[in-house]
Amino acid sequence: MKRIPSLLIMLMSVLVLLSPMPAAAEAVNPGTGTEPQLEQQDPINFPVSTYGYKYLGTANGLLYFKEPLLSKNPRNTKGQMLQEYVVTINPKTNKVEWELSIYGGFKFGDRAFFDKAGNLYSLVGAGLKQFSNETFLYSISPKGTMNWEVIFPRPLEIDSLINNKLFVHDNSSVYAVNLNGTVAWSKSFEREKMQPSHFLSGVALNEMLTLKYNSQHIEASFDVLDWNFKKKISYPLNANSTVEQALKLNNDIYILKIKKSESLTLLAAIGTDGKVKWTKGIDPTTNRLYVVDGKLLFANNKGFYVLNGSGEQLNHTPLAPIPVKGIAYRLRLDDKYISITSDSRIETKTALTVLDRKSYKTLYSFAYPLKVGEQPAIYFDDIFFSQGRFFTVYNDQLIPFK
Repeated sequence: MKRIPSLLIMLMSVLVLLSPMPAAAEAVNPGTGTEPQLEQQDPINFPVSTYGYKYLGTANGLLYFKEPLLSKNPRNTKGQMLQEYVVTINPKTNKVEWELSIYGGFKFGDRAFFDKAGNLYSLVGAGLKQFSNETFLYSISPKGTMNWEVIFPRPLEIDSLINNKLFVHDNSSVYAVNLNGTVAWSKSFEREKMQPSHFLSGVALNEMLTLKYNSQHIEASFDVLDWNFKKKISYPLNANSTVEQALKLNNDIYILKIKKSESLTLLAAIGTDGKVKWTKGIDPTTNRLYVVDGKLLFANNKGFYVLNGSGEQLNHTPLAPIPVKGIAYRLRLDDKYISITSDSRIETKTALTVLDRKSYKTLYSFAYPLKVGEQPAIYFDDIFFSQGRFFTVYNDQLIPFK
């Protein structure tokens, strides 16, 4: 077995006992077959004990987390409820850098985007009544202050950040928001006393990816429209199929993730002429498709896959099947690495798999729960890899590993 320098051994981490005392655990590096030792560092206590912290990403050298408050929400002078906290941890000092209270109304949004300047953009409900639909889009500066809030009269989700505009939408309206919080423009498919002409599935540069339904409310076609509603592409859909996701892979190809049955999901690549260029059956446990560096990435119970624009498989990394329906693998990315984790804690041999973003070589793989010597199994709510270090989230603590 090839020997690894001691410095590298210190950096190749695995997780350990949730105790303030340092502990060592073993992780497998599939590239070498070695089992280096990792050391748990002192846990970091989150400032507020609530339901469970969700990792948003890393920016400005800080780890960002969001925590919804699900009960006993105090109100501010405007009558808005304290809905969630955004908290950052400095991994160099292992201390809380700042925390910010987010007031709003009912409903939560987990997706978050960072711009190049390190500002965070996310959503929270704004309605003060339980069944109201208003949404706050907000921006937080790198120093932890609120840049701005914009209220919308409908429940929205963040789609993407394109050419310094943030795109938010529901199934029938889309808004382009400047990074200073002003709404640049909006488009709507709504029609009085009729169903919308199209339902929005996503946005791309200068385009709206939509699904058109017939009078029986059955998907009839996948249509690509420009911002003036001019149809650029139309691809007819089978009445027995359901499009679960649509995205643009490159200048020539759009990808549809189509559910054909409970046992079959199909990828269909549609060209700019509206014709199918290739199709590929994938495991139905695939939750979401990702476009990264011009490639199509996804993970499921059969493994992690990378396809090019021609549908050629560039990589397949096996993953342990998740035995529970409704729990799936997700991808997290930074400039150097791709991390694959389950979206909820579940016993699996591949709870975290870390790959090099350029070569797709597997660097580390961890199981859930972790086992350290003869000690009881170690559980965690989340595990992630950032800035060359491993972290677990458990209850109201962040546990780093050296």
